[in-house]
Amino acid sequence: MSPHLVLGQLRAHAGRYLGTILAIAVAVGFVLASVGVLRTMTASADATFGMRYSGTAVLVQNLGDRTSAGTDAARDEAAESQRLGLEAIAATPGVRAATVDAQTYVRVRVEGRAQQVTTTTTIATDDGLRWQPLADGRLPGAPGEVAVRGDADLPVGATFEVQPTGVGEPTTVTVVGLFDLSGQPDMKTAFPLYTVDEQVQQWAPNGAGGDVRVAGDGTVPDAALAAEIERRLGQIPGTSAVEVSTGAAEADALAESFIGSRDVYTRALLAFTVLAVAVAALVIGTTFAVVFAARVRETALLRCLGASRLQLRLSGMAEALFVGVSATAAGLALGRFAVSLAAREAPRLGVTIPLQEVSVPGSAYLLAAAVGVGVTLATALPPLWRATSGSPLEALRPADVRPDPWWRRLPMVAVGAAAAVFGWHSMSAAVAARDVVEAGAWGVLAFLGVLAVAAGALPTLLGALGSIVGLLLGPVGLLGARNTARSPRRTAATSAAVLVGVTLTATMVTGIALLGPAIQARLVDRVPLDIAVSAPGGDTLPAALPGTLAELPGVGESLVVTDMYAEDPRGRRTVLRVAEPERVGDVMRRNVILPGPGEIVLPESSPVAAGARDGDTVRFTFFSDDDGRDLVVRRTGDQWALAAPGSVPAWPVAQLPDGSPWPEGVEVPTEFVPRTEVWLRMDDSLEGEQLEAALQGVRSAVADAAPDLAVTESFASREQIATSVRTILTSSSLLLAVAVALALVGVANTLTLAVRERTREITLLRGVGVTRTGVWLMLVLETLLVAVCAAALGVALGAAFGSAGATALTGAGAAAGGGIVGGLSQLGNDGVPVGDLVNVGVGGVLAALLAAAVASLGAVRSRVGTG
Repeated sequence: MSPHLVLGQLRAHAGRYLGTILAIAVAVGFVLASVGVLRTMTASADATFGMRYSGTAVLVQNLGDRTSAGTDAARDEAAESQRLGLEAIAATPGVRAATVDAQTYVRVRVEGRAQQVTTTTTIATDDGLRWQPLADGRLPGAPGEVAVRGDADLPVGATFEVQPTGVGEPTTVTVVGLFDLSGQPDMKTAFPLYTVDEQVQQWAPNGAGGDVRVAGDGTVPDAALAAEIERRLGQIPGTSAVEVSTGAAEADALAESFIGSRDVYTRALLAFTVLAVAVAALVIGTTFAVVFAARVRETALLRCLGASRLQLRLSGMAEALFVGVSATAAGLALGRFAVSLAAREAPRLGVTIPLQEVSVPGSAYLLAAAVGVGVTLATALPPLWRATSGSPLEALRPADVRPDPWWRRLPMVAVGAAAAVFGWHSMSAAVAARDVVEAGAWGVLAFLGVLAVAAGALPTLLGALGSIVGLLLGPVGLLGARNTARSPRRTAATSAAVLVGVTLTATMVTGIALLGPAIQARLVDRVPLDIAVSAPGGDTLPAALPGTLAELPGVGESLVVTDMYAEDPRGRRTVLRVAEPERVGDVMRRNVILPGPGEIVLPESSPVAAGARDGDTVRFTFFSDDDGRDLVVRRTGDQWALAAPGSVPAWPVAQLPDGSPWPEGVEVPTEFVPRTEVWLRMDDSLEGEQLEAALQGVRSAVADAAPDLAVTESFASREQIATSVRTILTSSSLLLAVAVALALVGVANTLTLAVRERTREITLLRGVGVTRTGVWLMLVLETLLVAVCAAALGVALGAAFGSAGATALTGAGAAAGGGIVGGLSQLGNDGVPVGDLVNVGVGGVLAALLAAAVASLGAVRSRVGTG
């Protein structure tokens, strides 16, 4: 190998290699930026759903919960268990601090708003365990002071009235601080209050329960610390219902309840990295195929002058190595700059990601560098080997006049079809198993198979189609159309560039569009009830209110629910909602576990009958010790305890002391009036201003009926969760931008090189009388025919791959098991971005046309005889 030959070739082909370096640099930058952005998405998910447990090493639940205690003795027992448990936790080696998130329900009346039920929670005094970031004002320091969410539309200094849910006088409180809890979902209320523990206890006459969060000192692993705390608490009486877990596990469980799992982002990272590497390899390979194919005659001439095959191959690989290293260095810098730019400009684009978490790991640099250099050498070798093989005299013949019959490409078509079918079948199985990484790898194989089929069959098909279409375009159009079959390798390179770019972009567009609604649908799973209207302190609802609410515009379903206490053998009580199960199902926005005859549905987190599991029979009492019923327990992840009317005693009927009926016209004592609440489901078609107007009608009707009634709405909570999801999903638009950039560069680079290598052909056409405009039209129409077919195929493949990817990630999208046709069957359904996919296809065609048109302008300017 002669260094002079290598340097000479680099100088002689500097123009070609500049485009190649650009393509490789963008591909390397694509890999690096993809990993960086996806790492940011993972960090964003961690920050969004794990904030409240960021400083928590161990979480202890149901320790000394007095809220379910039905007697003073049971409450005293629970309080003693909590005191002993906290002492045991504090004495555990490795514990730095502990706090009880004491919480109770209160009723809040803000001027100009309907009264609502909300929670008030103790603020941790330890800085490491206080997770709420203060945005304005200060922390509450005494009773009568509260902090609220920054998006609650209340300024610092605002005052409002708080009424304890039990007996007690209303308290006027002042907002002294605002917490930045944007994107932090709160499933219990949309307007939580935070205050000092003394105030929470004053509002909870029976005692406030809450989780115990423990901070470690770093000397003991969290899992070991949790195990030791669980062991110590197990020795304390009354702690059988206690659950101990690590803070990280609880954060994972919280994220999983909303979006499937934080692990979904790790899997997406790996899958998209596989995709990024594959696309980068295809772009680099297509570029080198064009570059070395154009140098076949030059290589043959060097062999005629005495150069050996080995010398030329070593020289070509040295050129490829130089180009790969140079382009990789530029690509690494470009990719890191892209990540920084995305982080800096994201807020302006409406993308909320935790900027402090944006980073690119060292392994990403190694991966991107390996892709740049390794793929460059691997993809440069096949065309270089072909260029130096065979007879030099044969290679001196123009490539365009060499016979390349269609039957020679049949083996490639057959092998490609087999690879596509096998890859798609394997990807379908991986999608069904929710294995994103494996599905991505098999998807790449399926795409490579389709690419091979397109490279082998498309030139022949386009030649036949072009003969028909070309007749309508005149002689120049017919010549351009038939050129697609006359030069199969050039057609294959052009179609591959457009196919790769359009498929990549369409896959991203479809995946993002399907993931959004899929995750948004989980919001309804978490908050299936729209509105609940209840009375304070066990009071009854006005008799006419349920009928009034049911007739309001925008109310789809309404249900009157009877509330009563159910007490287990240990004296723990829970509020039991009694209604016909079928009607409960009608008012909910999703299927919930409904009680059958002789059954009681209890929340999994309820300490009532804590040791009972599905199918266990437990005896419950309701209004007295004499009305016990044996009920079969069914556990649910929802927050309501439910029972059917026939499974529990009827509400006691008022009677005189001698057992005779209560006199007519005499007011019935309140203890004999059933406690009820109204559940509402709003019309599904309402949204935006129409929904807000309907909600305002409900609030006004409730306020007119009785000012002290409370309206609990889930729409605000859903919006808070939607903000959390948008925080993560909008980061995906950065990946889409990177994918579009790579697609455009790949298409433009390949088309530009393909046109520039046709100087001899263009000069010959000019010599036989074809005008510059005619040659330009021929090149553009030829590109148009190839690009339209490749873009249409790319859109179809992208829709199928995007649907399969969404299914693997969250269960959304088309069923991959139906094959490509099954994946494409979703194109007419809601959620699939048909308009965006059309734009992607049109954009790919326009990008190819623009690149060909610009390159053709330079090519047709050459004078006749210079080629």
